[in-house]
Amino acid sequence: MNELHGPMKRILFFLPILFLGISLSAQELRCQVTVNGQKINGVDPSIFQNMQSAFTEFMNQRSWTTDQFSPEERIDCNLFVNIEKSPEQDVYEARVTVQSARPVFNSKYSSPMFNFIDNDWTFTYALNQPLEFNVTQYNSNLTSLLGYYAYIILGLDYESMSKGGGTKYFDMAEQIMNNVPTNAPDAKGWRPFDGIRNRYWLINNLQSSKYASFKEAIYTYHLLGMDNFYDKPALARQNIMKALDMLDKIAKDNPNGILLAIFFQAKSDELVNVFSGADITEKAKALSVLRRTDPSNATKYDKLVRN
Repeated sequence: MNELHGPMKRILFFLPILFLGISLSAQELRCQVTVNGQKINGVDPSIFQNMQSAFTEFMNQRSWTTDQFSPEERIDCNLFVNIEKSPEQDVYEARVTVQSARPVFNSKYSSPMFNFIDNDWTFTYALNQPLEFNVTQYNSNLTSLLGYYAYIILGLDYESMSKGGGTKYFDMAEQIMNNVPTNAPDAKGWRPFDGIRNRYWLINNLQSSKYASFKEAIYTYHLLGMDNFYDKPALARQNIMKALDMLDKIAKDNPNGILLAIFFQAKSDELVNVFSGADITEKAKALSVLRRTDPSNATKYDKLVRN
């Protein structure tokens, strides 16, 4: 492959482990799944426990790429599945939060990568149902949803390691979406007219040349920024500021876009911590850009002038 997974830093960091003879794992994700069915009456609670186990196995035991991952390289992620309704037997409507994080070089800290709320999960699940999945064909809305987010998580992680590194995984997420029948009763969220912040617009924007600078910002922020924080904090902040300038340009051209929303949903707290140690000039510049690009968190960013 052209890029190294995870970051080149992960390869270098874990190289001694490989020489010790510890075997590599084919699985890429370390996904914690929580299924909450407390709102649903008249359904055996064990179905939700079974569902949680099945989703966890689906995400963690499958090989999503052809690359080799050591256990320490697996990508930490979370799925919080809040079941809102069960309109008929074995059919569920859920609000799902999807999160992922990426380790920072020379640190025990993991940088939040993705934090997205999907309000439109409708799926069918029966006790001990096998979860069939193939990226090239539609099997069910449930496995399409799980597979789609697996590839979004992978794409963002790879993109943070090398420019264009996530492209093939975004391609797979898009293929999964395109395989979903648009007239299916559970297709909500896959179509452009289902809202402005849904699965369709997420992958559409990630694939659009109009937002190529967003992916460059992801790379600059993480590999050139966060990964330098341990020994070169000043350089790290400079590169993170460059990434914010790229996002500022996107905000001016395309305000209220989904990519900016998901970035700052994940990063707002981290950004306050990043610039808390900066000098007054750098703080002022960061504050100006952050207020402009992410006004919903302006109060949070105002902490910078009080620190």
